[in-house]
Amino acid sequence: MDLKALFAQNRKFICETELAAETIHRQYAPGDIKAHAVIGTVDLPTGRIRVGDPLSYLCAERFSPVLERTVKPGSYPVEIAVISTAFDGPRICSSRIKFSDEEAVRYELALPTHETAVFQASDGDAPGFAVDAGMMAFSDEQTAHEYALWLDKWHSAHPDANHYDDYFAELFAGSYEAAPTLQRSGGDFIEWQVPDTGSRIVMNATGFGDGLYQIFWGLDKNGDICELVVPLIEGSDLEAANEEYLSVWDGIEACIVTNHVAEGGGIGYMCRYETEDNSYNGWIFYGFDEDSAYWDDGKNFTLYSTHGLAERFPNIIPLLHSPAGTAYFGEEDGTFTLDDRE
Repeated sequence: MDLKALFAQNRKFICETELAAETIHRQYAPGDIKAHAVIGTVDLPTGRIRVGDPLSYLCAERFSPVLERTVKPGSYPVEIAVISTAFDGPRICSSRIKFSDEEAVRYELALPTHETAVFQASDGDAPGFAVDAGMMAFSDEQTAHEYALWLDKWHSAHPDANHYDDYFAELFAGSYEAAPTLQRSGGDFIEWQVPDTGSRIVMNATGFGDGLYQIFWGLDKNGDICELVVPLIEGSDLEAANEEYLSVWDGIEACIVTNHVAEGGGIGYMCRYETEDNSYNGWIFYGFDEDSAYWDDGKNFTLYSTHGLAERFPNIIPLLHSPAGTAYFGEEDGTFTLDDRE
C-alpha cells in the first residue's frame, strides 16, 4: 500500500469546494471498519463559529476563519466518522457539529468573514482554514478569544514549556485510554474547557495531517442548517485501500526472513510452517548463498513485514495463501517454482 499516493490523492479531496451529500452519508453509515461517535460538546454563546488549528493558529486568532453565517446560540454535540484500516489503524474522516437531528440533503461552502479569511484578495477571499499541527477545532469566536488570552497567561507562567507537550498531550492520552478503538495511540480528540471561563472547545485530528481544509454547511430538506462539517478524508478511497491491502495478505503481519533478505537481498527459498505462535504467520524466507551453518544461528533471522516483503517481491503475492507445508524455490530474476519434493 502506497500511503504517500493516498495522502497526495487526499490533498485534492480536502481542497474541493463542492461536497456531495452521499460522501458524508457514506462515512456515517454502518460498516465493518467504520464507526461514528459524539466526542464532545461545543459552546457557541454568540453563535459566531470559528474553525482552526487549536495548537498553531486558533490560539493566535489567525488563519482560523469566523464563518459569515451564524447559528442560534447554544451548546451542540460534535461527532466524528472514523475508518479503521488494517494497514493504518483508525483515522478521522470527518468532523461535524450537529444543530438538529435532521439529515443534510445538500451542502454549501461555509464562507469566512472578509476580516478573518485565511487569504484575502481583490477578486474574492479564500475559504477554508489552515492546519499546521495536524489538528482542528470547533469554537465560538468569543471562546477562541478567551483561549488566546488564557494561553498567553499560561506561557507567561511556563516560559520554557510547550503547550502541547507540557499541557495538552496528557489530555489527549487520557482520551485514547477512554476510547482506544476510535483513535490512534496518543489520542486524536478531546473536549476542552477554557480554564478561566469554562467555555468548551472540541479538538480532533485532521485526517492525514496538515493542509488547507474546507468547511460546509449541511442543509436539511427544508433548507435549514442542520450541521457544519469538515471533510477530512475521502472514506471510499480509504476503504478501497484497505481492500487492496487485505487482498495481498490478511493474516498475521510478521513473517521471518534471514538478515540477508532483510538487508535487501533476494529470496532463494520460501516455506510455510504450521505454527500456533501468533508472533509470526508461519512463512520463512531465505536468501541466496546461505548454508546450514548460517541457518543454525538464530541471530541470522528477524521478523519482517509481510506486506513490506510483498512490495519488494510482487511475485510472492499469489503464493502467500499456500497452506502450511508448501515451499518454493526463488530465482535471481524474481520468479518462483514449487518445491514438490517429498
